[in-house]
Amino acid sequence: MEIRTADGRHVNTLPRSYGDGGPTVRNPATLLPALAHKPNAWGESPLRGELPDGLAAHLDALDPRARRRELTMLHRASLASGFGNAVRAMTAIAEDGRTPDEASLLALARRIAQSDPPDPDDGPSNGSTR
Repeated sequence: MEIRTADGRHVNTLPRSYGDGGPTVRNPATLLPALAHKPNAWGESPLRGELPDGLAAHLDALDPRARRRELTMLHRASLASGFGNAVRAMTAIAEDGRTPDEASLLALARRIAQSDPPDPDDGPSNGSTR
């Protein structure tokens, strides 16, 4: 199933769920661009409750401009290395007390992706979207 914007731009492709009562198909990484665009929506986002507590607390403490920057970096790392790997990388950086920068986040997410078997929920790790 392909999701597109009103002007026809590709947003995401998800597997189709057949039958009644099938599983909810979702990709949390698809929320990141919208949250980066509206960083004050972070507190109400379903994604907030799914992230590790340390990363959620780190993002909670940021002002909207810094939150926008870090959510954008998380999205880029997700596209490059998979959502779970990007979250693990940003969590490690934030819990170490450092401010994530894009180069460090991308490099760490890539290293995590190379050392762990891929998680099917992570999405593609080749830089494309589903």
